Amino acid sequence: MVWSLYCPRCGFSGGLESYYPWCPRCGGPLEVSGELPSFPRVLGEGRTPIVFESFYGGIVGFKLEYLNPSGSFKDRGVSYSLQLARGLGYKCVVVDSSGNTALSLATFASRLGLEPIVFVPKTAGAPKVSLLRALGAKVFIAESRVEASNMAAAWAGECFHVAHLTSPIFLEGMKSIGLELAEHYKSPTVIAPVSSGSLLLGLYRGLREAGAKPRLIAVQASEASPLSRVLGVLESIGGEKSSLADALVIKEPPRLGEIAKAVRETEGGVVKVGNGAIRVALRELLSMGFIVEPSSAVVWAAFKAIAGKLEDRDVVLILTGSGLKYARELESLTGASERA
Repeated sequence: MVWSLYCPRCGFSGGLESYYPWCPRCGGPLEVSGELPSFPRVLGEGRTPIVFESFYGGIVGFKLEYLNPSGSFKDRGVSYSLQLARGLGYKCVVVDSSGNTALSLATFASRLGLEPIVFVPKTAGAPKVSLLRALGAKVFIAESRVEASNMAAAWAGECFHVAHLTSPIFLEGMKSIGLELAEHYKSPTVIAPVSSGSLLLGLYRGLREAGAKPRLIAVQASEASPLSRVLGVLESIGGEKSSLADALVIKEPPRLGEIAKAVRETEGGVVKVGNGAIRVALRELLSMGFIVEPSSAVVWAAFKAIAGKLEDRDVVLILTGSGLKYARELESLTGASERA
């Protein structure tokens, strides 16, 4: 069956198997009509392990998404997007990103024979930028995340714009994490970091497609928590500053309404996490052997804060990004040098 993209906001309907990164009429996020193709795993992405531990009288599963090929969960959506791009005849791919999506794009573009072009804000870590260039990406540094987005948009006609904030193609790849969890759980409480919302929506769509009934806990950085404006906050911990969660910086995600609806329908909630709690959680996760980035540590901080409210349900924490990308910073972030 062929597919097309449409906009639920303004009613725009695109041509058969024609790609648009966002609605060309109103700029909103798109959805798919018809059936998208299936693609194989390119570099072994997905199928990440779940490690089970006992805490507070229950069993907690840690889904190790940081073990994906480029070190983050973004590989699921990027792999699918780039395979579709190649099938549609594109020669180059472009994205704006604070780091993880850009690294994923560069990794899979190199493998699939596509030219990667990435726009990152100047706050992106130097090790990530160096790795992007080593992978063959053409890197442009922007003053801010907004400027990076605008610069990438200018290439959207010439190159396939992954547009992970608005593209349903990216979400199609992200559904795989929900489908995997549904093999183990029927009604899990899933605690996941949320910025653009692609992870949470992928979880939601995949779990629901498989017939599971999840409860979704969205964890956001204290300084970038748009969900707290529209949903009740279960807990707010660690202070008002959240600069350590540098992957959770999007303050106005285009799919905010859909994200909020998924949390609300699953009777979930929002937890806001600041630097104080992130630092402690990162240190504790490292002591357990989970080498994650600070933005991943927010889920452990959130779990500890709301453990008493989770009732008798299976709990899964999504550990999204690798701490190896922060190797130079982890010592100071955790205070290890002070304890030596």
